[in-house]
Amino acid sequence: MKRYALLPLALLMAGCVSTRPIEPQIAAVSTDFSAVQRAEVSLSSFDFEPRNLQLAAGVPVELVFTNVSDSGHNFAAAEFFAAAQIRAEDADLVRNGLIELRGGRGVSIFLVPVAGTYDVDCTHLGHSALGMKGTIVVN
Repeated sequence: MKRYALLPLALLMAGCVSTRPIEPQIAAVSTDFSAVQRAEVSLSSFDFEPRNLQLAAGVPVELVFTNVSDSGHNFAAAEFFAAAQIRAEDADLVRNGLIELRGGRGVSIFLVPVAGTYDVDCTHLGHSALGMKGTIVVN
């Protein structure tokens, strides 16, 4: 009988956990992306360059990601991408809070960042532990 006494509590707690992926905001039509700042991020075997990215809050930016290695990596920053307003044409490039790049590939994303400090890592097995992590600071 005691075993079933905790069942309602467990079910209640399970309902509080969201498994829904974090979706980015689509930029408002009025956002002008014609004159943007450009920031480049290079992904290599177990490193981001720069490791700490500085952006200005509310200022449109083109983020250029280039994977210079032969193997796949990603740039995972779920909270950053969820807070930012991403240009409509680029929204499909961010999936589940990350950008996936095969070796030798690159992509540009236009967005308007929101103030905050955000963690970044590569979610491939062991890559973060080997040093592929950093931060985005938006002031």
